[in-house]
Amino acid sequence: MTAKKNQTLQNGSAKENVLQRVLQLPVVSSTCESLQRTYASTKEAHPLMASVCEVYERGVQGAGALAMWSVEPVVRRLEPQFAVANNLACRGLDHLEEKIPALQYPVDKLASELKDTISSPLQSAKSTIGNSMDKIM
Repeated sequence: MTAKKNQTLQNGSAKENVLQRVLQLPVVSSTCESLQRTYASTKEAHPLMASVCEVYERGVQGAGALAMWSVEPVVRRLEPQFAVANNLACRGLDHLEEKIPALQYPVDKLASELKDTISSPLQSAKSTIGNSMDKIM
């Protein structure tokens, strides 16, 4: 976290939310976008699946609204504890972002780099095994 951002948070003029920060990480946001595209294309391709998904979506929305209404008094009462937990989680996320640079890359870039990293040794091993088999034959 930059000094300016840290100072702003200490002055209380801005609040940081760990969940928003996690969702803004390129690896997380690109994964969510990919899942949304896959979900939407599956619904478009399969009308029966689309109707089942719509019923499920309405049920989840209703359950979510009921849950929010039910826990609102508890959330208000525990707000100071949530703020402390959020601050600790944000500091932990700062540490993770420093230690794991891959969090700053979209998932397709990570997959491509991982593929390159894995395929090179595999090709080398395949070549070595092929040469050994030729000698044995």
